[in-house]
Amino acid sequence: MPAINVILDEINELGNEDQEYVFNIIKNRLRDKKRADHAARAREAMKNAETGAIKTGGFQELWIDLND
Repeated sequence: MPAINVILDEINELGNEDQEYVFNIIKNRLRDKKRADHAARAREAMKNAETGAIKTGGFQELWIDLND
């Protein structure tokens, strides 16, 4: 974590507007990364559904399957 502390110390030296700018960039990048991660997971789920690699059933059947 020392690198993070160095980065945070450097950001702390910036003025308020620049700190807010850095914050917005990081926030937007994190949002975009989360969207990309969700999209990748959705593609994986769709592929599993298309290939039949999913399980269906009621709660009881799924619970039993998880505990086997």
